[in-house]
Amino acid sequence: MPQPENKFWSVGICGITGLKRRIETKMGGAIECSGDLRKDALLIEGIYTALITPMKQGTVDKDALLGLVDRQLAAGVHGLVLCATTGEGSVLTNDERRTVIETAVRRVDKKIPICVGTGCISAWATVEQTRIAKDLGADTALVVSPAYVKPSQEGMIDFFREVADSGGLPIILYNVPSRTMSDIAPSTVASLSTHEKIVGIKEATGSMLRAQQVIAAAEGRIAVLSGDDPITLSLIIAGGTGVISTAANAVPNIWVSLWQACQDGDIKRAAQIQNNLVPLHEVLFSEANPGPVKGALHLLGHIAPEIRLPLTWPTPKTMSRLAEELGRLGVSVPGAAQ
Repeated sequence: MPQPENKFWSVGICGITGLKRRIETKMGGAIECSGDLRKDALLIEGIYTALITPMKQGTVDKDALLGLVDRQLAAGVHGLVLCATTGEGSVLTNDERRTVIETAVRRVDKKIPICVGTGCISAWATVEQTRIAKDLGADTALVVSPAYVKPSQEGMIDFFREVADSGGLPIILYNVPSRTMSDIAPSTVASLSTHEKIVGIKEATGSMLRAQQVIAAAEGRIAVLSGDDPITLSLIIAGGTGVISTAANAVPNIWVSLWQACQDGDIKRAAQIQNNLVPLHEVLFSEANPGPVKGALHLLGHIAPEIRLPLTWPTPKTMSRLAEELGRLGVSVPGAAQ
């Protein structure tokens, strides 16, 4: 393929296409990437939307959920993540989790991969949730590091290996120490990356230094996905393979266009898209997720204004800011006048 004039032909992602990918640089040279990313991990790339769970009259709104799934498919996202942080997985009942997974799996009908958040404090409970997700048709499981108990690095290694060995699904590690108070160290990532059923990590510390350390530690053996929307492009350029995005709930088409710009080697265009999203990101994360993104989807007419305690609905100020930013991005906001 010819190199586009004055553009990067590739963003330097060894993991995205697997073995020995040539990476053309702006100077016209080439670098060889010799990572050994496995077939399972090769599915974990692009824009994965961390789908919200719509609720109505106190339970899962299946009709709204179907509409959200259809909207994501139409936008061309590359995967969905269900029942994780943005999906309020920690406050759903087991029956509600089953409803969400079954509904989405049937609607997606294998068009794109589905990942389900299954992480719990104990390995036993996490294995159980992972097996259920597998039985319901999930392709992978997103497993967060155990919260509250403050495990050692050795404890986390044993925990993740047990889930990978016994859960029945390929797993994506999830590091978000601001929520869990347990931090998966880069050395732990290096150790776990050799396990055949551990295929990726969602890196959500918000630090590009840490992201680069994790990418280096993984050595191309697993996918490294951004868990923080604002740093996604930087992580991709550094060697990451995509994002598990909250903001893609609201503007999936814009996120897909960012990914496509990366694939086309148009880093300038990708940067313009990422920078244009900054004000929306600021308001989406001005209150506890997923409050603001559910507020955005309500403004867009897709869901009822419900969230489950102890989470709360966004303030009027946040709702006003959301309407303003969505409008600025060219999105029709039918609920702005309400």
